[in-house]
Amino acid sequence: MTETSKAILLVADISGYTKFMRLHAISTSHAKQITVRLLKSIIFTSKPPLKVAEVEGDGVFFYAVSSEKDIKETAKEVKSQVVSFFTAFNNEITALKKVKACVCDACTNVGDLKLKQVIHTGEVAIERIERFEKLFGIDVILVHRMLKNSIPDHEYVSMTDPMYAAFGDFYGLTPERHKEDLEGVGTVEMLVFYPSRLPATQHSIEAESSQPAISKTFTWKVNMHARTLLDLLGVYRIRRVFRNLPA
Repeated sequence: MTETSKAILLVADISGYTKFMRLHAISTSHAKQITVRLLKSIIFTSKPPLKVAEVEGDGVFFYAVSSEKDIKETAKEVKSQVVSFFTAFNNEITALKKVKACVCDACTNVGDLKLKQVIHTGEVAIERIERFEKLFGIDVILVHRMLKNSIPDHEYVSMTDPMYAAFGDFYGLTPERHKEDLEGVGTVEMLVFYPSRLPATQHSIEAESSQPAISKTFTWKVNMHARTLLDLLGVYRIRRVFRNLPA
C-alpha cells in the first residue's frame, strides 16, 4: 500500500492564457515564448520547501511535504513565496511591455495576462516514475479544481480553510469567502485575497521606473523572431524549452 504524506499544494496559473493562445500563427509562436518566460520567472523565484511537481501549460504545480507538527512552519515559508510569485510575474510582464518586441497581438496584449494562485493542504501519495515524482490523491484533484470557480477577478490568491488555519492568518487581511461546487469533489469554501492588498513589493518600487538593458532587449527580440521562423518551418518546438525547466 502506498504511503501518504502531509503536503501543501500550490498552483500558480496564468489567467487569460486561452484567449492569449487563440491568435494567428506568428502571434501564437510569440505567445508560447512569452508564456515560457513567465513560467520560468515563477519557477526560478521558488525555493525550498516548495518543489515543482509539474509544469502544466499555463501554470506551475508546486508542493511542499511537511509533517503535521511542522505544518505551520512550512506554511510560513510558503506564504512569503506567494507574494514573491506575484512580484516576479508582474516584473516580467512590465519588462515584456517595455521591450516592445513587435506589434503582433501577443506582444501588444501581454499586459492582459494575470496571475492567480490556489493553495490547499492535505494528504498526497508520491510515486517516483523514472526521474519524476508524481503526486496522487483527492487533495491533488481538489487544488486543481479550485482553478475553475465563480470568482470574477483574474488576479487573486484562493485557499481552503485547512490551508488558512495552517497559515494562522494571511497578512492580517480579511478573506472574501466563496462557496464553490467543484466537479468530482463537492462543495468547498474558498477564501479569496487580492494582491493589491498584499504587502508592498519591489515591483511597485523598481519595475515601473527601470528600463531593460539594451543587450537583453536585443537578445530577446532576436531569439523570439528566430524561434518563430523555425517554428513556422516546423524545425523548432517550444516544448523543448519546457524540458529545460527544473523538476
